[in-house]
Amino acid sequence: MSFVRKIKSGNSVYYAEVENKRVGGKVVQRHIRYLGKDPNAPHAPPKKAEINDVGFSYLATMLMQKALTANDVFEFLEDQGIMVSREELEKIGLFYDFGKKTFSVYLSYQKTSKRKPAAGDAGSH
Repeated sequence: MSFVRKIKSGNSVYYAEVENKRVGGKVVQRHIRYLGKDPNAPHAPPKKAEINDVGFSYLATMLMQKALTANDVFEFLEDQGIMVSREELEKIGLFYDFGKKTFSVYLSYQKTSKRKPAAGDAGSH
């Protein structure tokens, strides 16, 4: 079960979602995600999430066989507890960390530029 931790740094207050679990008789704390200065504000969707080996195998096999639709991928990610922005998700990548022996899925989103083009920039290249 996760909870929100308040972190004071100088005059600022930050929040993070953390989880406690018992490993070998000791309580180990795991950082889940950074929440910023307002824990109730909407957050950017995750860019990396760990998945179990069975899920990784299924996803990799089905993607290689081109047997999944975009909706199938979104449903799989949601079943794994990974909430994504369907409108902005552009690509996914599957990774295996040899050192940690963990499987991860990396999520790439469309870039949303905050820069407005200048009057002379409109397609003049």
